[in-house]
Amino acid sequence: MNTLETFTVALKTCPSCKVEKSLFDFTIRQSGPRIGQAVPYCKICNLQKQKERKERDPSIYRRIEWPSKLKTIYGITIDDYYRMLREQGGGCGICGTKVPSARKRKYITQEMFFVDHCHSTGKVRGLLCGKCNMGLGYFEDEPERLEEAANYLRRSRE
Repeated sequence: MNTLETFTVALKTCPSCKVEKSLFDFTIRQSGPRIGQAVPYCKICNLQKQKERKERDPSIYRRIEWPSKLKTIYGITIDDYYRMLREQGGGCGICGTKVPSARKRKYITQEMFFVDHCHSTGKVRGLLCGKCNMGLGYFEDEPERLEEAANYLRRSRE
C-alpha cells in the first residue's frame, strides 16, 4: 500500500468557459447567506467579467467598489469620509493640499484622498494626499524616524 493518502478534489464547471476545474480555481464566498460556497465563475472568467463591466460602466468603482472598500477595510462610510474631509478643511491632514494625487487606476475618474489608518490597531487617523500617505508608509508610522528626518533636513540647511 502507498504511504501517501489519496484524496478527492472537488470539481466544478465554469458556466463561462465551460471547463471543469478544481474548486481551488474558484473564489469561495467569505460572507453572506452562501458563505463557504464557490462563486459561479472561475477566477479567470470572473476577472474578465469584472473588467468588461468596468469598461461598460466606469462609475462602478465610485458607486459600488469604493463604498464597499471603505466599509470593509476601514469601517467607515462615505459620509464619514466626507465628514473627515470637511473637518480637515477639504485637504490633506498633514500638508493641507486640496489636490489628493490621483491613484493610478484606469476606472477611477475622480481623485480621492487616501484613508490613513494605524496598521496595528486599524484605527482611521484621517485623509492624506498621495505624497504624505507614501511618506508615512516609508517611515513605517514611526514618529521617532520622522523627527530624525526633520532634524536631518534642518541640519542640512545650516
